[in-house]
This record gives sequence, structure tokens and C-alpha cells, in this order.
Amino acid sequence: MSEPMVVLESRALAKHYPVSTGFLQPKALARALDGVSFELAAGTTLAVVGESGCGKSTLARQLTMIEAPTSGALLLANADVTHADAALKKRLRQQVQMVFQNPFASLNPRKRIVHALEEPLAINTDLSRAARGERARAMLARVGLRPEHDARYPHMFSGGQRQRIAIARALMLQPKIVVLDEPVSALDVSIQAQVLNLLMDLQDETQVAYVFISHNLAVVELIADEVLVMYLGKVVEQARKAALFATPRHPYTRALLASTPRIAAGARRQRQVPSGEPPSPLNPPSGCAFHQRCPFAVARCRIEVPVLEDLGGGQRVACHRVHEIG
Repeated sequence: MSEPMVVLESRALAKHYPVSTGFLQPKALARALDGVSFELAAGTTLAVVGESGCGKSTLARQLTMIEAPTSGALLLANADVTHADAALKKRLRQQVQMVFQNPFASLNPRKRIVHALEEPLAINTDLSRAARGERARAMLARVGLRPEHDARYPHMFSGGQRQRIAIARALMLQPKIVVLDEPVSALDVSIQAQVLNLLMDLQDETQVAYVFISHNLAVVELIADEVLVMYLGKVVEQARKAALFATPRHPYTRALLASTPRIAAGARRQRQVPSGEPPSPLNPPSGCAFHQRCPFAVARCRIEVPVLEDLGGGQRVACHRVHEIG
């Protein structure tokens, strides 16, 4: 069996924001994203996890070409998006769509659902209005909604139904990649399972690749194929889902997993909650960004920045003491 085709590649992607520190003061540089590299294959899901402020949403804006990166490369369909002209970027944007966290805010309350779904087709294709409406109604049925409700407005649907509509809109152009930014966190728990099952069914049908951004590790364990753990704009661990949940190697990953409730007694881990708060991206610590909160930190951690080391089996960890702490 051949390996799935790589549809997206990030090479040392970085995004730095100049931030004013006061009147007549020099601007500081916030390193929201600092050298993130990964590959995404067709029909797979890459989950991106980490605390608020770690760079997850900034990464989403780079992948969807909402913002240009400060440095690094983003390859889509073998084309470097960072150096593409306007015409090429417009074509490439059709291949990457996004589903936002809040289904109450992501749909225009003044537009009927059919018009919201038709809009990507109206902008990017030459289809007639009748053909666009037919495809919109077919997509509504595909996400489990009644096509005859296409003339309704967003407020006439529940939160879970609105998120299904947002997913339908993202798939109208048949993209290769969909970036999902906390797509179920605003929904009731019972509805979350329905939306997640829908996403997995659609992926099986279309082989679309997902970048799934989430705080909820229980959801990540259900849907992801690979997990990227971020801290202060950097990747600290990357692994296949099974390996990461069974044998997390970075102290920060261990702390994240320990904070997730488990039903089975054997699956519960001793709590390793790191002390203190994440440092500011305006004034990051020297050496390892996590050393001020890490229970295993030594003098080397305060001086030298760790690099991602390949431990085999697709697991990479940025920690000086990864072989010592086991």
C-alpha cells in the first residue's frame, strides 16, 4: 500500500508581530510562531494542541493565507505560497478552507443559508445560479440537514446545525485541506460527538486533510492521526496519536495529558501541573522556553535552546533530558 500524498508542508514557519511598548519606546517583537515544521498527508488529521497563547491560531492564519509569514516556507500543491503572486494565491486559497470556533458568529445573519453556501461558488466558479443552488442543497443533505430548509436564516438553526452549515460551506469548493479552529468547543457535549462523527465520515468520503486545533485532548484522541504540541510558538513534541498518548516524552506534554480526566483508573496519570504562567512572547526566557515551569530543568535548560530530536517511529521531542527522564 502506497503512502498517502503530502498535500501541505510547513518549513520553519515563523510569524513575528511588532508590538508597541509605550510612547517613544522602541517596538518589541512578539514571536507568536517560531520555526514550525510539519507535513500533512491527504485523508489524515493533524491535531495542534497547547495552552492559550502558544501560537495555534496564528498557525491557522498562516495555513489559510490570511496572513503572510515573517519567514519560512509553506508548500501547497508543490507551490511555495510565501512567494506566490496574487493570481496563484487566489487559486491556492480554494484548496484550504476554514471552520471557525463560533457557529453563531461565522455565518452572516442577514443571508439565507443557500446564499451563504453559494457564495464560494459564485466567487470562484462559472456555475449558473441554478447549478450553485443545486450543489448547495446537495451539500446540506451531505452534512445531515434537510435541503428544503435552504431558504432559512442562521438564527432558525441550533448551534450544532449551524456548525454543520459552516462545515458544508468549507467543503463547497472541494478543498484538499480544512483548518478547524476549536470547531466543537462551543457546542453541547452530546452535539460534539455528532459533529466529530460527521467530520470523520466526510474525511473517509473525500480524503480531505484536517488541521484540528483544540484544547480538548479527549477530542484529539478521538479524531487525530498525528499530534503537534506547541509551547510559546515552538513545537515541543510531535508524534503519532497512539505513541503520544501512550508514552508522552516532553514534560509539557505529560502535564497536558495529566490534566485530562480519565475514567479508567489505569489510564489516570499522576498530576504534573507546571507551576506559574506561560512566559510572555514579548520577553521569552533564554534556553528552553519551558524551563521556568519544568520540574526536570537543569542549568543547561536555562542556557541552550533544545532542538527537535527524532526518537524513531515518527516521534520528535525538543527536550535536553528526554533520554534521562524516560
